Amino acid sequence: MPGYFLGIDVSKGYADFVLLDQQKRVVEPVFQLDDTFEGHNRLYGLLHRFWQRHDQAQFFAGLEATGGYENNWLEALRRFQARLPLQVARLHSFSVHAPVRSPSASSGSRGP
Repeated sequence: MPGYFLGIDVSKGYADFVLLDQQKRVVEPVFQLDDTFEGHNRLYGLLHRFWQRHDQAQFFAGLEATGGYENNWLEALRRFQARLPLQVARLHSFSVHAPVRSPSASSGSRGP
């Protein structure tokens, strides 16, 4: 079952979306939707049409926690789960923006 990753950058009143395949290639151009009933419906329509064209597609969506701005999108995506093969995760901003640190970096070693 092919997996597709929906990255969501939430801002006040809208969100930017990108849909990637397993090789991290963009499969739907980056798009922006308003955080409204209409915007949520447009997102559902896009995902549903994509799912119909890509038999057995599985979606994995991630939203950065943004002080509550993500809540409407998160609830809409959870409603979509009743009709789409979709998993949703709210990501803490530290996990999204934190640099990857090796064990030696955390012990104060600067490397070679």
